[in-house]
Amino acid sequence: MHFEDLAGLEVPTGVSKKARSSWPASALAAIEPHEKRAVAVVGYLLAVKLEGRESPNCHSDEQAERDFHIWLANSPDDDRADAVVVEVTPRIRAPHPSWKTVNLRHFVTQRARVRISGWLMLDPEHPDQVGRTRVTLWDIHPITKIEVWSAGKWVAL
Repeated sequence: MHFEDLAGLEVPTGVSKKARSSWPASALAAIEPHEKRAVAVVGYLLAVKLEGRESPNCHSDEQAERDFHIWLANSPDDDRADAVVVEVTPRIRAPHPSWKTVNLRHFVTQRARVRISGWLMLDPEHPDQVGRTRVTLWDIHPITKIEVWSAGKWVAL
């Protein structure tokens, strides 16, 4: 999927800050085909942050049980407001010891081109962040593969 296509996915009305059980049927129907899609998107990491307590991780206080939010942008010069949030979840991270915040932050400072693979997910919990620290409520969550462009080929992290 091209970065612009991900950033431009429509967010249905009536979903922000609401549990899915209270979403209109039309919103559920609109997102269903997208959330069944595995995608790979090329871009640049702008920032990496261990998130606090969130519903996807049962509001856990344990760092090992929380997601990393990563801001993926089309250009290394973009702002976070132009980025898509992609998330490393604890259960997928467990078999990938190299997926640590320190390693991922290295790719931020190196302005490395990356390819992020995973599943599309609409995250209604952060509508106040659209236009500030993200371009859309659509995420790649969870990330299933991280690759870095190196020596003319994609190398899995």
